[in-house]
Formats: sequence, C-alpha cells, structure tokens
Amino acid sequence: MDHPGKHKSHTEAVPYLGGLAMVLAFTVTVILAVVIRQDLSFNDGAVAFNVGGLFESGSNTVAELIVVLGLALCLGVMGLVDDLRGIRPSIRLMVELIIAVAVFAYGVKFETNFPIAINFVITVIWVVGITNALNLLDNIDGLAAGVTGIAALVFYFIAHSNGQPFTALLAIGLAGSSFGFLRSNFHPAKIYMGDAGSLYLGFLLAYIGLKIKVDQKETTQILVPFVVMGVALLDTSMVVISRIRRGVSPFSGGKDHLSHRLMRLGLSVRRSVTFILLGSCMLGIVAVALSRSDSKVGYWLFFAVLTAGIATTVLLTTKRAAELDQ
Repeated sequence: MDHPGKHKSHTEAVPYLGGLAMVLAFTVTVILAVVIRQDLSFNDGAVAFNVGGLFESGSNTVAELIVVLGLALCLGVMGLVDDLRGIRPSIRLMVELIIAVAVFAYGVKFETNFPIAINFVITVIWVVGITNALNLLDNIDGLAAGVTGIAALVFYFIAHSNGQPFTALLAIGLAGSSFGFLRSNFHPAKIYMGDAGSLYLGFLLAYIGLKIKVDQKETTQILVPFVVMGVALLDTSMVVISRIRRGVSPFSGGKDHLSHRLMRLGLSVRRSVTFILLGSCMLGIVAVALSRSDSKVGYWLFFAVLTAGIATTVLLTTKRAAELDQ
C-alpha cells in the first residue's frame, strides 16, 4: 500500500502494485502476437500452426523482442523491489546506465550524422532520462498512464506510416495496457502503478523512440521522439532544476511537479491531469507533422514547441505556482 506522506497528494492508503498487471498484460500479449504472426499460416481457408516456428534461426525480430522484454523486466523487478523494500537512488541509476549501454551495444541507438561517441552519449542519456522521467511523472492520479498511452499511440501512427510493424506492435500494445490501466488509475485512483510499472513503461517508451525511423537528411525529424515525450521532459527538467537550486536531492519526493503547480493555480486534480494530457495530445500532433516535414517546416514546428514550453515554464514558476518550492 502507498500510504499518505508529506509530499504525496492522496489522503488514504492506495494499492500500488498495479504496475505488475501492466507488465504481465503487455508482455504476454506481445509475445502471443508475435507467436501468432510467426507460426500461423493461412492457405485456401485452412489454418496451419507451425509449432516451433517462433524459434527458427534468422528471426531477428524475435531475438530483439526477447532482449527488449528482458531488459524491461529487469527494470520492472528493480522497481518492484523498490516499492516493497526501497533501493538507494545510486543503485537504481547504476542499473539504468548498464541497461542503457546494453541497448546501445545491441544496436538500438540514435542514428545521426554525429560521431558514434556522441550517438552513444545521446542514446544513454535518452534511455536513462525517459525511464526516470516517467517515474517522476507518476506523481498524481492518471498522469503517467495517460501520458504513456498518448505517447505510445503517437509512436504507433508514426511507426505504422513508416512501415515498421514490429515497432508499431509494441507501441499499440503499450497504449492499450496504459489506457486499460487508466480506467482504475484516474482520479480518484483505486490503484497505482508504482515504480514497477513506471520504470517498465519509461524504458519501453525510450526504446520505441529509438526505433522510430527518420530521414537523416531532414535534421529536425531526429527531434520527433523528444517532442512526443515533451511533457515528461518538461516536468523532469523543472523538478530537477528546482530541487538543485534548493539544495535538495533530485531523487527525493516533492510537490514541485507540473500537476502540483497547476493545482496551486486553482485547478482540481482532474482538471490538472486533463490539461497536461491535452498538452501531450497537442505535442503528439506536432510530432506526427514533424515526422513528415522537411527541415524548413520542421524548424518552425520545433520553434513553436519551444515557445509553448517556455510560456508554460513562465506560468508555472510564478510565485503562486511555486510557493511550496521552499
């Protein structure tokens, strides 16, 4: 049970192992989908099931799926242990760094025109950053699940339009499990996902973002994953900078997130979450347009996103919105 505390918004104890349901739902469903795709064949109305076809040699998709789900499950288990017993932030960060390096070593990385060393740094920061961003975003009813569902749905449309069935499958499965969980997680939440769920979801979003195809000739398309995850990145940046300025550990709890600042401006829990989710939807629309635009248009789209982010930051760092950042 997640009990109320000084930096928490809820007033009654709430179960917080809902992440286990999301992990099981996503993992089992995706594996079954790949099994069906690999092993079922249709010929003149007859359905044939080729037992063992899933593990035939040369199936790069299945091998990558095993690697990705294995790494995601490692983070999920670590989150579960953190939920039940607690883990030092330094250990968590070390595990996340190892997993990020493993992702790069497997060949999943940002493909840019920069030297490989820079691609390595960007990839590791991206994986660790998004994984923790989702964890930090899980600070109020329905927010992390809603943002994950919207981001995954945007990634699905982009992957599908780019002819990436494997990435699209993972994205739509992630969206489904997130929106399904949101039914019980929206305010007033009956259950929380806990670190087991948020770390798992964050890693998968980071991985899917790396898999999205872009046209390297159109430089701004590389920014698509960052725009999709804009809400989580803004929340994390604001929280980390605020806590460092106050001499507080970025890994400590606090009511200095986007949602808390909106509530101090007078919005209810539901309205605060809905406002942020609408912002995530708008970023998703811009990201889809950005993924299909050349650099001339892309720079204007990204400039619009930056302007909106700066305006939001100005609003949410006013004295009233930030009055508890003490």
